[in-house]
Amino acid sequence: MDPGWGQDFFISYTEVNRSWAEWIAVQLERANYSTVLQSWDFRPGTDFVHEMQRVASTADRTIAILSPAYFGSEFGEAEWRAAFSKDPTGALGQLVPVRVQPCEPPGLLASRVFIDLVDADEATARRLLLDGVDRGRPRPTTAPFPGADTGGDPHRTRFPGLGSELSNLPRRNLNFSGRSNLLQRLHAELQAGSMAAVLPTAAVHGLGGVGKTQLALEYAHRFGSDYDIAWWIPAEQPSAAVTALAGLALRLGVPEQQDRERMVGGLFDLLRHRGRWLLVYDNAERPDQLTELLPPGGGGHVLVTSRWQAWGSQATPLLLPVLSRAESVTFLGRRTGADDERSLDALAELLGDLPLALEEAAAYLEETHSGLSRYLELVRGRSRELFASGDPAAGGETTDHHRVATVWSVSLDRVRQEEPTAEALLDLCGFLAPELPRDLPTEQPQVLPAALAAAVVDPIAYNRMLAVIGRYSLATVTPSTVGMHRLVQAVVQVRLDRDEERAWAETASSLIRASFPDLGWMLPTWPSCERLLPSLFTVTAHARRLQVAPEQTGWLLNRAAVYLRARGQYLQAKPLAEKALTIAEQTLGPNHPETAQRHDTLGRVMQNLGDLSGARAEHEQALRIGLAALGPDDITVGTSRGNLGRVLGLMDEPHAARAQLEQSVRITEAVLGPDHHDVGIRRGNLGIVLQHLGDLDDARTELERSVQIIESALGPDHHDVGIRRGYLGWALQGSGDLDGARTELGLAVQITEAALGPDHPTVGNLRGSLALVLEELGDLDGALAQLEQAVRITDAALGPDHPTVVGIRGDLERLLSNRQPT
Repeated sequence: MDPGWGQDFFISYTEVNRSWAEWIAVQLERANYSTVLQSWDFRPGTDFVHEMQRVASTADRTIAILSPAYFGSEFGEAEWRAAFSKDPTGALGQLVPVRVQPCEPPGLLASRVFIDLVDADEATARRLLLDGVDRGRPRPTTAPFPGADTGGDPHRTRFPGLGSELSNLPRRNLNFSGRSNLLQRLHAELQAGSMAAVLPTAAVHGLGGVGKTQLALEYAHRFGSDYDIAWWIPAEQPSAAVTALAGLALRLGVPEQQDRERMVGGLFDLLRHRGRWLLVYDNAERPDQLTELLPPGGGGHVLVTSRWQAWGSQATPLLLPVLSRAESVTFLGRRTGADDERSLDALAELLGDLPLALEEAAAYLEETHSGLSRYLELVRGRSRELFASGDPAAGGETTDHHRVATVWSVSLDRVRQEEPTAEALLDLCGFLAPELPRDLPTEQPQVLPAALAAAVVDPIAYNRMLAVIGRYSLATVTPSTVGMHRLVQAVVQVRLDRDEERAWAETASSLIRASFPDLGWMLPTWPSCERLLPSLFTVTAHARRLQVAPEQTGWLLNRAAVYLRARGQYLQAKPLAEKALTIAEQTLGPNHPETAQRHDTLGRVMQNLGDLSGARAEHEQALRIGLAALGPDDITVGTSRGNLGRVLGLMDEPHAARAQLEQSVRITEAVLGPDHHDVGIRRGNLGIVLQHLGDLDDARTELERSVQIIESALGPDHHDVGIRRGYLGWALQGSGDLDGARTELGLAVQITEAALGPDHPTVGNLRGSLALVLEELGDLDGALAQLEQAVRITDAALGPDHPTVVGIRGDLERLLSNRQPT
């Protein structure tokens, strides 16, 4: 080889594709092209990086052998980029990509047309290669045909496009969908281990039914050209793994013996001295069960699938999640032939994107010939029957397509044996949200059964329980959360009898009742409310389904409505407030003080939604109940009068509003004291009504007093301070003090936005009011900017037909039509 290089082709590849590189080099040399190949031409003692740079810069063209491993190679990228920079448009053809494994070229490479040798036989591959190139000089004149019989010689290679020579892989799943990124990552992890000359292992673990086996099987088929041997080993029982390994030993010439362990030892001796083999240990129970069954060396790969998560010390773990929604929809569409993407999406949502459940659904549709929409309704109403059927003891018919429950039953039984309290924890989690805070069960142990309560208050015992359910992948345990797939929850529930199910539903409800903040309208409680809201919805649904804990259910729904109303999510709050009121009327009676408070909650939500007549009726009912049950001077009555007065003011009945609000101030002040922030809120509402009545001096006094009280009680940055500054700004605008109004409304926007967030409808409403002041001051650009934001915020939160949105949009349209061109 000329020391100056300057050959026709430099062949850039990664080690896993060496056989491809050598085969390509021989084909080009036979066609009278000259090539430079690292494995043949970089001699011992030379500087690899220097030689690579020299040949990349002097060779006429560079062939880049494309594979997933190549894209992860730093040297590979440097080599093809050098050729790309010499011919950025590709007009000279100096970079010739040749694809040898399924992959999508990334970045700049994606624009280059490649020679595709994937799945081609030897004759076709030679033709495709030579048709895509030109020029040459002979050097090696012989090389073993990669497709020839190796005769057991580990030093002879097979043609890479033919896949594994020796294989017992199960049939490839033609319906396999998605997972491309995970497959590429798995391939890269294994190749990186091989390059480091360390026994590379990779464990795929995850929830039962999530597709671990199918991922491993697809990997073995998709990357079969990497391996001369691909062997599938059922590993749930060590004896089955020994039998499978002995079968491979026999195929490789190890003499058959009665002692299967000795045959496995002979197999490992063979594998230690050869490469390009893949052993897949499927559904391994625990690492210690494979201690004597993993090859101690060699140039091959080991892939393990397991539900046990503690593989980190022996393998590179790859946590397998459920499918993405797009992958689920694609799979269902392909499997069922349906093209209604909305229904497919809804079905995937109900099934939690779990591959096994998706397959179950597709098989059910295929067997029963049910329509997709009909099946969707069935799943919504009877998922527990569909995905937990096949129990002969329960009278169910066992079929091949209704055994989802059995996917987890073995693990659940094992948990019961190893850690009974962990099973109790799973039962509890079965009635909470699919993902819950890790420490939630430890925060209120007094509501839990005695054995579970004793365990959760002991950090060591609690962590041990979590470790047990985590290593069997019945739940995903992180430092902050415990996650359980909804179909696992369904299986947990169906294993219980009716009394047990009701008991756990009530326990879960009690846990959330004890944990959920009572003061959901107070800003500091919002993170806790948000954290617990998913479980609140879950436990109340179970409680209503099983007809348990009605009082707790009503309380929780009411507190959820209070919280969502405070967050400005009025549409979401209304049905919860209605359900809470109905439950109170049914369980406590229509004249109970708690029922009065539920009327008030619903009335405030209806006011926020613009239904003033409905809000008035609710507050009047609350006031009637409160007066009868508690007397005229109770604080609850004062609250009801304040709420009613606010609505009457909005309904343009200022005299009636004033009467209610003045009594509200009197009662609240007498019970809580003159400096309580609730008194400040009532005074602010009274000030607005006085403004409407034309009593500007008293209105300003009340509003300034309102700001002062709330600011002293809650601090200057509280959102209630911001809202009352907004009230004061309206009053100042009405009295002609536009500069003062601009100051107060500007502060109102600043404070409420910081406290409530930029998309809260209160912020949008205040921006609309600030815009009107800016317009009066002649700042039309500022007014326009505020109105545009106000419309965007309120429309998103309240809907286009809400009176507030209609009013703000009208102001915007008026300003745009009257504004003079600049």
